[in-house]
Amino acid sequence: MMGVNGIPRVVFGMVYAVVAFGILAYLFRRGMFSRKIGYLFLGLSTAMGFLVFAPMLPNQFQLLVLGELGRLRAPLPVAALGFALFIVLTFVFGRIFCGYLCPIGAVQELAYRLPTKKLRISRKAVPMAFHLAFFAAFIVLGVVFSVEVLAYFGFRQFFHLNVTSVFFYVFLGLLALSVFVYRPFCRLFCPYGVLLSLVSIKGLFKLRRNDDCIDCKLCGDNCPTNEAGRYDLRQECYMCNRCRDICPVDGLDYSRR
Repeated sequence: MMGVNGIPRVVFGMVYAVVAFGILAYLFRRGMFSRKIGYLFLGLSTAMGFLVFAPMLPNQFQLLVLGELGRLRAPLPVAALGFALFIVLTFVFGRIFCGYLCPIGAVQELAYRLPTKKLRISRKAVPMAFHLAFFAAFIVLGVVFSVEVLAYFGFRQFFHLNVTSVFFYVFLGLLALSVFVYRPFCRLFCPYGVLLSLVSIKGLFKLRRNDDCIDCKLCGDNCPTNEAGRYDLRQECYMCNRCRDICPVDGLDYSRR
């Protein structure tokens, strides 16, 4: 499938993701990121999902697992390099791709920001354990049985506005759930997100408490993934910046360990 002026859509999406990642990393590092900028990139990434169905790395990762190289629309070394690139970028700068650049994540983030009462999973180990178990099943079903697991979640039908498909309404249901529960697809099912969460554990740049922190616990109360504690690993930090927005003393920095 071709995109703008004959450029493959997946390539167009990857270029957008790399450029946007660099801009966001710079803004976070310089302390210039704001809620308005976050909304801008969430909107752009959601639009990219509808317009060119890219950058959809979870979908591309599944095609790689299935060995569907023709559907990847890129040579295997190029595709592998793309996956590796965002793993390295996430290790260095955090889960910026998941937070703002993946259309699947962006549309869930926007849904969660609708003003309504939220449901939080108090024990973060529960979704993490489920996510790892699902990832193992995803690999086995894909490699051994050639089952395209993500096809049943309907995000392809959703972003293509294929309202005649039942799977369109599966993702629509997930999106409705996202209004109340933070990013259910990202935190429970996304296979590429598992890899990014694991490299984030030892990541270099993270949102960390500094010496100005007064332990008011407002950041923890407002973190939708319970990752704002002083000693939390930040592996499920989607860089939403809620902790910094609520902090009364600028007690958090985006800094290197």
